[in-house]
Amino acid sequence: MKRISLLSATAVFLIAASVFLITTTFSISTASANGNGKLDEILDNMQKNAASITTIYAKMEQLKRDLSIGGKPEQYSGEIFFKHAGKNNDKVRINYFVPKGQTIWIAGDQIILYQASIKQAIFTSRRSAASKGDEFAFVATPYASVPELKRQYNIVYSGEEQSMAKLDLTPKGKSSVKQLTLWVDQSSWLPMKYQIVEANSNQTTFILSGVKKNIVISDGMFKANLPGDTKKVDK
Repeated sequence: MKRISLLSATAVFLIAASVFLITTTFSISTASANGNGKLDEILDNMQKNAASITTIYAKMEQLKRDLSIGGKPEQYSGEIFFKHAGKNNDKVRINYFVPKGQTIWIAGDQIILYQASIKQAIFTSRRSAASKGDEFAFVATPYASVPELKRQYNIVYSGEEQSMAKLDLTPKGKSSVKQLTLWVDQSSWLPMKYQIVEANSNQTTFILSGVKKNIVISDGMFKANLPGDTKKVDK
């Protein structure tokens, strides 16, 4: 049976965080630094949209291609719940349909990955993952300062695909992430597709659909009510 790794858990956080947090911060950090009028327009619209978001629900498809083993990409699917709860306290829940019985909760810095088939819950944090060399460590501080984001990333508008604006984000310094690409819907101004290319050229792609904004999502959705016989592991 497929199991979602801690690496995937951190990657999924990137999706939920960038919908509200990272896109808003990027827009502030790049609009004054980049003369591309189209890029400024896209980022400005993303920022305005993000400021109005309190909750998000979306279905998710995830494709991961490991070039070292070749073959078809691994495929996962699920649904994401996001709730804005104040700086550093935003909440995320991911229910996986494939693989079945796996759930991720993220509250602020904490990440909990539950695997029902083995009755195990792994507890970790974004900061812990970053300190261990996780290739998605750049999401460990989504509230990084504007000067820090300018120092770390180049952001380029590279045209349109299927009526979505394509933005390429490239780390300026040493990183195990080669590039992050966002495809932004130009009616909702939300990123609907993400692709992460690692330094070894492995690729992970996320596609969101059925997005619903500002619906009622109870706080109970984000509480990890684990069965009593769950084995808890700290990472």
